[in-house]
Amino acid sequence: MPKLSDGAGLARSVCLAQLAIAGIVALTIALIWNRAQAAAALYGGAAACVPTLYFALRVFWRRAGETPNEVVGAIFRGEIGKFALTAVMFAIGVKVFAAQFPALLAAYTACLLAYWIVMARVGFGGSGTTG
Repeated sequence: MPKLSDGAGLARSVCLAQLAIAGIVALTIALIWNRAQAAAALYGGAAACVPTLYFALRVFWRRAGETPNEVVGAIFRGEIGKFALTAVMFAIGVKVFAAQFPALLAAYTACLLAYWIVMARVGFGGSGTTG
């Protein structure tokens, strides 16, 4: 029976950080401009978070006894799917939010910071001791 691997916790942290960032950016844009700009920003956040979630599910949902080749294959398929999903979401975003595209792009870009935030907080935290 498939189960989530240990890396799923990091993926969940990235997705949650992306959602928080998208919300903050959309709220800020709504206060500065209008709801249409904020909706575009939320879509930009979704264009970052949905592919991240797809990749995480594709890569971190493991079956017992998988070979290293199967794991590497899952990573490649997950990354290709993530790129394709991002491209499709951007194509839709350009059509739907053409007039608000800078807000969409700003939120998407801000959401990419989630990877750095999570790694700085969790991945690079270390034990705090020196050798």
